[in-house]
Amino acid sequence: MDTLLQDLRYALRQLARSPAFSLVAGLALALGIGANTAIFSVVDALLLRPLPVKDPDGIVIVWENNRARNRPRNVVGPANFVRWQEQNTVFERMAWFVVLPMNLTGGGEPEQVSTALVTASFFDVLGVGAAQGRSFVPEDGVEGSPDVVAVSHGLWQRRFGSDPGLVGRTVSVNGTPRTVVGVLPPTLRLPPGAELWVPSTLPAERARNSRGRSLVVVARLKPGVSREQAQAEMDVIAARTEQERPDFNAGWGATVVPLHEQLVGDVRPALLVLVGAVAFVLLIACANVANLLLARATTREKEVAIRMALGAGRGRLVRLWLTESAVLGTLGGLLGVLLAFWALSALIALLPANLSGLADVSIDLPALAFALALSLLTAVIFGLAPALQASGTSQWDALKEGSRTSGEGAGAHVLRGAFVAGEVALALTLLVGAGLLIRSFARLTSVDPGFRSENLLTLGVSLPTSRYGEAAKQVVFFEEAVARIEALPGVVAAGAISFLPLAGPGAATSFKAEGLPEPPAGEEPVADVRAVTRDYLRAMRIPLRRGRFFDERDTADAAVRKVAVDETLAERFWPGQDPVGRTIVMSWGQPVRGEIVGVVGDVRLAGLDSPPRSTLYWHLPQLPYSRMTLLVRTEGSPEAALGAVRAQIAALDPEQPVSQIRTMQDVVAGSVQQPRFTVLLLGLFAGTALLLAMLGIYGVMAYTVGRRTREIGIRLALGAGRADILRSVLGRGIALTGVGAGLGLLAAAGLSRFLRSLLFEVTPTDPWTFAGVTLLLAGVALLACYLPARRATRVDPMVTLRCE
Repeated sequence: MDTLLQDLRYALRQLARSPAFSLVAGLALALGIGANTAIFSVVDALLLRPLPVKDPDGIVIVWENNRARNRPRNVVGPANFVRWQEQNTVFERMAWFVVLPMNLTGGGEPEQVSTALVTASFFDVLGVGAAQGRSFVPEDGVEGSPDVVAVSHGLWQRRFGSDPGLVGRTVSVNGTPRTVVGVLPPTLRLPPGAELWVPSTLPAERARNSRGRSLVVVARLKPGVSREQAQAEMDVIAARTEQERPDFNAGWGATVVPLHEQLVGDVRPALLVLVGAVAFVLLIACANVANLLLARATTREKEVAIRMALGAGRGRLVRLWLTESAVLGTLGGLLGVLLAFWALSALIALLPANLSGLADVSIDLPALAFALALSLLTAVIFGLAPALQASGTSQWDALKEGSRTSGEGAGAHVLRGAFVAGEVALALTLLVGAGLLIRSFARLTSVDPGFRSENLLTLGVSLPTSRYGEAAKQVVFFEEAVARIEALPGVVAAGAISFLPLAGPGAATSFKAEGLPEPPAGEEPVADVRAVTRDYLRAMRIPLRRGRFFDERDTADAAVRKVAVDETLAERFWPGQDPVGRTIVMSWGQPVRGEIVGVVGDVRLAGLDSPPRSTLYWHLPQLPYSRMTLLVRTEGSPEAALGAVRAQIAALDPEQPVSQIRTMQDVVAGSVQQPRFTVLLLGLFAGTALLLAMLGIYGVMAYTVGRRTREIGIRLALGAGRADILRSVLGRGIALTGVGAGLGLLAAAGLSRFLRSLLFEVTPTDPWTFAGVTLLLAGVALLACYLPARRATRVDPMVTLRCE
């Protein structure tokens, strides 16, 4: 212990004597450790930490699937849920939920909140109880039972001021008075974003013959049952239900997905890529510090030789050097944790909205333990090679040099070159990955969504059935709202749609085109369905290709319903023909016939990376909806019109709130939030790696020039030209860069395939990206080599030789 304390005191004195070295090395390590700690905190919260529910590994989401229609995870039909519940032997409990926006009044201004309609068994499936009051009991939601509601911990704090007496009070949800029976724990985040839970039931006999699919099913596996066993049984049950109701279930199966995979599955590849990226940054930082230590070791050869002459063994010297490295690593770790605290807030702000609320991301005990372990590991990584090199110094060679600057061993020379080549290779690999994602993101954001997003404001309105139960009242409200808004100064056009493009799930159904061969059962085409007002096209600036759009003739009592289709649907069924006047039959609970009156431009509804899908547009009076998104196109800033628009909604109904107030540009940006998150972080890490690599090259070249000052002076005195000196110095730097670039290109070619799922219209071996990144790195490396080389050409041989 005394020896260790002595080594620690010595290490601290050595670092204090070289403050510039200690600061540069500490900051390089802090950058790598801090970035790794911040990313680890996110990965731990989202991928490693168990979900805050009872036995999370036993909870699964059960979807319907239809591979022929490219629906791998589709919501479930109530009729199939009833059959699954009756026939399965693998689930302990099953429940379903549907998320809807609902109006909340009582305890403050009316507002629209995300509400989960759930079966009473929902919380039992999750194994979650209430933090205050109770959760639901089997009687809740049954016809004739009291109307109750549970609230989230966040809503309890935000709207009700953490009122301890909230349980037992009455609030109004969509116009229905409901008694608050419980406040749920803050750890409950299923469904994501939900703030109210309302119990609901589907009478088995009524559900058994229902059509349509709308439920998300959550189930708990029985003890000892694996997901694979559950999947096998659900395959059998799905095949049975297909035989029982081929008109509804032909081609449909079931998919069992672990809850954790369902919640974070889409972002897992991106997070794993970022984990690899920050590991590369840390390795580059370690290589830089190792080079600094190697250079520093050569200036301490005489000290090492004296210690060895006095009897110190190699093991003792290695331990002394590693102690110094450990102190330096600890310093970098402490600075890294401080950096991680700062970086984590920025990282959370960049997280996609569907993930930021899933877990508490913080620098907690596991993250601090990770940072400590990383600090010690890096100390060994960057300290071992210099320690071995220094302890291997020949004591007699070092002492014979007397007052002269001791020569450098070939081993240290080669080792530093290897570190620089490794830095270049790692940096190039990261730059290629970042370049591929940047090109992919540029292509993604250049995709034409099919509408004009500038100067467009969107507002969500959900009408409660308690006051707008009749379809006619819903139509009147939205048509009057659009007319009032359109009359406002500065408003160019206004409209409404049932499901906003690029804003999340929508509605879809199968349909038939009359006059064309009828497809086999289960292979009917599917189209997205949207209800719109007649000025929707004008508000969105979607082009009308053929025929007309809706007008005052298309009323609820019109003899024939009218429908508009997009170009994708028209070209699929009537290629090269005019579909106007044709008839389609849509499955919508019951068959709905509509005459095509127009063809409109394609719109990317699901995402910019998803091709346009067949879409049916129905006039709102002929397909009423109680939930619509209002669209307001303005001459100037759309936000400036928000106050006047809200005033018009309040004039129609003072108790009607609006929600999800966003510009359409924000909606488009939100649809690419996940790839933007990956691009920004990987680009930042790649830029950091490039900077560290440049500093590494510069440091080695500057050190080399400093060690060769006497040699350069002699060469100049003997007649060597300054251009020869420049070429000599640059040659070594370019050679090291070339070796590193070659290794980096090979590594990038092998590793870029892991980015395939994250790329859009870009191949993992895109030659333009590889060439551009290589040229960028070569230019930066050339600059880093040129500065020390230029200094070498200015050596005064007379001054150098006189000093020697």
